[in-house]
Amino acid sequence: MSPARYTDPELQAIYDYLAPAEQPRAASAEAIAAREGLDLGAELASVRRHPVPAPRPARTGRRHNLRALQDHIYGVLRARAPRMRPSVLRAQAAAWAELRMWPHETEAWIKALGAEGAATAAACRRLHIALPALDIVLDGQTTARRLRGGETPTAVHARAAALGITLPG
Repeated sequence: MSPARYTDPELQAIYDYLAPAEQPRAASAEAIAAREGLDLGAELASVRRHPVPAPRPARTGRRHNLRALQDHIYGVLRARAPRMRPSVLRAQAAAWAELRMWPHETEAWIKALGAEGAATAAACRRLHIALPALDIVLDGQTTARRLRGGETPTAVHARAAALGITLPG
């Protein structure tokens, strides 16, 4: 039984029931030999265990696929924005890859919103604004142009609702 930590006996009983049991530490061969007064130095040295390194975690397919997707998107972005610095392209590719869309769908979103439109694409997907909705004209401008111009997906969705237009999603 563990030392009393509570004055209420019911609380102490609950604690004793739920508390992890204290495990006695297993004695090593060296400790047992010393306690028994034995000199097993040579014998123990020949069988002494060396620490085994922890196994490396297996490479999961999902992470590998995300990296492959990021590399594909990097190539697409480099073709569309050849003057952008590679570090910026890598960051943009990582942002696009985190959306976990199919490569052809990602390419279409990049074509519609530009290299830096990953956050806008994510917001559009949350609001159920699909790719076909980007071609719809609202007050003389396409939805894609409005989004590229800085209008938020929520504002675009509200504008469409005010005009009585349902955006495909």
